[in-house]
Amino acid sequence: MVQLSLTQLLIFSALIGLIIGSFISMLSWRLPRLLMMEESEQLKSISLGGSKCPNCDVRLPWYRLIPLFSWLWSKGRCHNCNVRISARYPLIEIATAAATTLVIWHFGATSIGFAALAFTWILITISVIDIEHQLILDNLSLPLLWIGLLLNSQSLFTSPTDAIWGAAIGYMLLWVLFHTFKLLTGKEGMGYGDFKLLAALGAWFGIAAIPQIILVASVASLVIGLGGVLLKLRAYNSPLAFGPFLALGGWITLIAGTNLI
Repeated sequence: MVQLSLTQLLIFSALIGLIIGSFISMLSWRLPRLLMMEESEQLKSISLGGSKCPNCDVRLPWYRLIPLFSWLWSKGRCHNCNVRISARYPLIEIATAAATTLVIWHFGATSIGFAALAFTWILITISVIDIEHQLILDNLSLPLLWIGLLLNSQSLFTSPTDAIWGAAIGYMLLWVLFHTFKLLTGKEGMGYGDFKLLAALGAWFGIAAIPQIILVASVASLVIGLGGVLLKLRAYNSPLAFGPFLALGGWITLIAGTNLI
């Protein structure tokens, strides 16, 4: 094995993060749309569906798919129709690269570090989809839950007992809150995907992490929600995806531990 200095390792991590970020930007775009396709169409889309311009449908050559640099080189426009390409792609790539670098800097290239990377990448995918579609997919949140339970069967982040109770309490807490709010107001305050995501976070970090995750998510959503209203970027009664804030609480717990509060 080649021994890398810390600087070289972090640079390598950032490059890997850009590549994974490019994959996440594609996956988060396609997954919700695949749900509306027939099974045969899903298989064809996954196996044969190369990247195309969403406006003119022209297939992008490989040199137009280099993470971040291709978008900057083309000045954020399609080389064929000159229509502006959404900034979501470089933003996801940059965010993934930054998070990947921070995880490796914090944990190193260890088994915990690689588990933390998988956790981080799945959370970013869940957050992007929830922001864009108000939807948390079971085929992301449930594997995240089971991965957490399996890892903690070896006490990687918490004890097996705490992981099981964290998953159960995480789900039931939001389930009770959901039905209490619905009973009092007749409205649904959140989706079942939020229950499963908090259960997954509880499976990773245990029951002691649940209050911290909820506190971080609540404060962050309040700040972003009210800030958006004050800046007239959103209506006060427009829905706000809660999944990304739960993901933020989970990721902060990953980095800072469960004793932050």
